[in-house]
Parts: sequence; structure tokens; C-alpha cells
Amino acid sequence: MTHEDRLSIARDLAQRILAQYGDAVVGIAIYGSVARKADTSFSDIELKVVTTAAVGEHDVEYVHRSGAKIEINYEQSESYLRRAGSVDTDWPIWAAIYRQQVVLFERENFFAQAHRAVESLKDEDFRAAQAQLISEDLYELMQKIRGAWQQKREENLRWWAGRFLWFSVLWLGLANRRYFTTGATVWEEVRRFSILPQDFENQMAVLASFRPSTAGEVYRAVEDLWAEIQKLAEAQGVVWQSDRWLI
Repeated sequence: MTHEDRLSIARDLAQRILAQYGDAVVGIAIYGSVARKADTSFSDIELKVVTTAAVGEHDVEYVHRSGAKIEINYEQSESYLRRAGSVDTDWPIWAAIYRQQVVLFERENFFAQAHRAVESLKDEDFRAAQAQLISEDLYELMQKIRGAWQQKREENLRWWAGRFLWFSVLWLGLANRRYFTTGATVWEEVRRFSILPQDFENQMAVLASFRPSTAGEVYRAVEDLWAEIQKLAEAQGVVWQSDRWLI
């Protein structure tokens, strides 16, 4: 299946959606690899359908007999605009959906409104997400890793270390105010960030198992990466520990 085949299917689906939901449809856009003209023979067709409150938010995902994998996300306009103008801990992964699109249908320049919401993001939004990611994920994982190392549970150590790297990559996306084009390009894109931990290339190679490493090397790489992230957080004014007991 070619890129043009996918576009044709997407346009046909858009017409079917309009026929079913009519005036409740505010906008329809292609996102993902097809929108970027980076799709391969095995790529999905991903559609975002923005609606009024008359249509409940839901997803439609299936494999058509033609071999096409279809994913249609229905989202109400208010929710869409709110999310487009927000930052959370997963922002580096999902932000591209609201920025890289091929518009198939829209009313009253809806997607232009969304793009203005995207541009409204503030540094404090990113710092808040960075603090949340450290306190809710990285710190907890660090404690699990230290426990696994202390108890000589190598399988647990390696599993948690891989998770720690993934959340570190998300944190670096927030620190750099950069989102990833797609999950398939995360590793090459993170290498190009201007703000990176010292010795990050080695830490990534060890923790992602890009090269064989001993359990001791894995543990040291995690400790080094954790220390570097704390330094970067302090430099950016990210406060992730509380001075008060919160209830």
C-alpha cells in the first residue's frame, strides 16, 4: 500500500464520518507518519475527528481486510483545545498529534485555533510537568533499582533500569521543550537535544541494551543519569521535593 493509497482511504473515511455525524463534526485531520509523508508499507492510518458535545469521545481501532490498520480518535472540541494548550509528563510523545497534521475537513478554521493554543505554553507548565515526572516516576524507580541492586535481583534491576531510561528521555523532552516526531525516532532525536546529561550517550547505550553490559555497569549508569538529571533540574529551577507534609 502506497502513501497515496493511504491518503485515498483517509479521505474516504472522512466522507463516511461526515455522512454519519454531519454538523457535529468540527474537524478531521490525518496525523502520524502519513501526515509527515514518512509512512512505509506497514504504517497505520491515524485520524483525529474533532466534534461537538453531541458525539461522545471514543476510539475506533481495527484492521481492514485490505491490510490497512485504522485508528480513529474522536475528541470533543473543548477537550481538544484544552489538551493542545497543556503540558503533562507524556507531552513529548503526544504533542506531535496537535502539530503535524493534514487537515481533511474543518469548520471556521478550527485547527488554526488549536495552533494558537499550542503556542500558549509557558515555561512554568513545563517545569511543573518535569517536577511531577521526577517525583512520581524517576524517584520511585530509582528506589526500586537500588533495592534490586542491594538484593542482587539482576532481572529486576535491568527491567527497572530500562524504564528509568524511558522516563528520563521524556524528562529531557520537557527540559528541552521538544516533542518527538514519532516513537520510531526517539533515540536519534534525543541525541540532538541541546540540554543533555553528561555522558548520556554511554548511559543510553547501557540502559537500552544497545551493547552488552554487566549488572554493575547498568547500576552505575542509572546512578550517574539520576545525578545528572537532578543537576539539570536544579539549573532549570525545577522544584520536585516538598518542604511540607502534604495531606
